[in-house]
Formats: sequence, C-alpha cells, structure tokens
Amino acid sequence: MILFKAIHKNYVNSWKDYQKTSSFRTGARWNSAGIAAMYTSVNPQNAMLEIANYLASPKLVNAMYVLSVFEFPSLRLHNLVPNELPPGWHSVTKPIQAKLLGDKYLNDPNYDGIVVPSVTINQTVATHPVNDIRAAAYGNVVVNLETIGVNKITLVDSFSPIYSSSMFANP
Repeated sequence: MILFKAIHKNYVNSWKDYQKTSSFRTGARWNSAGIAAMYTSVNPQNAMLEIANYLASPKLVNAMYVLSVFEFPSLRLHNLVPNELPPGWHSVTKPIQAKLLGDKYLNDPNYDGIVVPSVTINQTVATHPVNDIRAAAYGNVVVNLETIGVNKITLVDSFSPIYSSSMFANP
C-alpha cells in the first residue's frame, strides 16, 4: 500500500525513529502518548492539506517539508464511520475522546491502523450520510508502526517542493 506524508526536511532520513516524534511523545489527535502512530495520507493532496493545517501559512511548507512516499505491506485498517466520531473530534484542542478512540483500534491486534477524516475538510462533508460524499474526507491513515514493524515499511521517494510554484504565483 502506498501512503504519503509531509516530513520536515531535517527528519526524512530518520523517520524510523518514531520515539522522537511528538505524536509518540505527547500524543496527537487519534493517539495517546506512547503509541507509535504515523499519520499518513492516501494521496498527495491530503498530505498537502494536513501539513498546511499546522503552519501559519501554507507558503512556509515548501521551505521546510518534503512530500515522502512510503510503501507499506498489506494493511488491516478500520474505517471510522460518522457514528463513531466523538463530539469535537475536529476541534483544535484534540479531545481525549478522539485519542481514546484511536488508541482502541491502534492497540487492537486485528488492525494495523485506522482510516480517519481530515480536520482540514468541512466536518459536514466528513459526516455526510452519503458514503461516496463522505469518503472524500477520509483520506488519512494512522498506522501503528510497532504493529507493522518499521523494517517492513519502505521510504520509496521524497519530493520537493511539495506545492507547485504556480500555487502561490500572483496573476
């Protein structure tokens, strides 16, 4: 399975050192501290949206990040559905209920990860009753690196700049 991730240029070659990442040390939206969660996307567009969400301006992305492509072995993934999403799952504060929900599946021996909605996309789209509409917002995959084993994951390539130079060109 091919997955994408925007990674800071300084850490591309050390991505296997997940114990040093903030998602492992302090937790993130879908995991508590101590869980080896790697946040990826099923396409480059979602990876681009996600990283832009964490910087003051998406214009800063090209200077600091590369778009990395990973090949994972076949993954057993749980797809979260709207009725599983806890209240406030999309909020800036990253509620504990979202972390606990992610922990439930990331620690489940039947799964290698979870497919989750992006907080960068309108939450009404992410919870839409029509699956084909909702599916567009579920472009992120959170995987448990310890379940999979980092040695079974390959960094295929990295690309820079992430955004085309025409993205921010003035007309």
